[in-house]
Amino acid sequence: MITPASLQRREYKCLIDEHTVERIRRYLGGICVVDPYATEAGRYTIDTLYLDSPRLDTYHATLEERTDRYKLRIRGYPSAPSAPVFFEVKRRIGDTIRKTRVAIDGAWQRVLVDGVLPPLAPKPRAALDNFLCHYYLLPMQPTVMVRYEREPYFSTLDDYARVTFDRALAFQPVTELSMVTDDDAWRPIDHAFAQRGPAGSLVLLELKFTSVVPAWMRRMVQALELPREAFCKYTRAIEALQGPSSRVARAGVFR
Repeated sequence: MITPASLQRREYKCLIDEHTVERIRRYLGGICVVDPYATEAGRYTIDTLYLDSPRLDTYHATLEERTDRYKLRIRGYPSAPSAPVFFEVKRRIGDTIRKTRVAIDGAWQRVLVDGVLPPLAPKPRAALDNFLCHYYLLPMQPTVMVRYEREPYFSTLDDYARVTFDRALAFQPVTELSMVTDDDAWRPIDHAFAQRGPAGSLVLLELKFTSVVPAWMRRMVQALELPREAFCKYTRAIEALQGPSSRVARAGVFR
């Protein structure tokens, strides 16, 4: 929730068990602190409404690992009901991610349906314009809602470096521009080949940093032998509707 309006970064993801989570927490001592927006339990829940074209162009671009691709999403925080929603464009060019986001208070649907634009400062207005350009280009429509519980940390040594643990990944298909969900419709983003270990569902670890990998993060990955995974919550949700499929891990940037 403290991500700036525009950010260029890189990511490293892998699936780990709870024992490894505890080892990473110990490693982070003195380096990272819990995100101040987390609850007393050190976590918060994230709901993400993904938008795609009727032909699922975004899904196929990710599946084919196109070098220039993007995702369009609307993010809310049900554990903070008074918080705004965020319009986000997450664009990947090669191994670099450029994310823009803008907070929208109140009836955010009016921005997309009626073209009612809120008063914004120049930087968030540019982020909104970027979102709207992508939204009307294909055009886009609601596809799935993804929910997960995030345990977030950020580095006190770097300008931008984050470590997050995501659990209980679930989804439900949607057709309306709404963040209201059906409690009985959630389905796990989980299957035997991709996200389960001997003790049950694995935890998705995400390491996020700018163009330079922090030295402590590189040492942690190597010391704990954390294998990189190609993991996209949106494509996993779409694939969960179609049945399980296997994935091939990508080579890591820490080797």
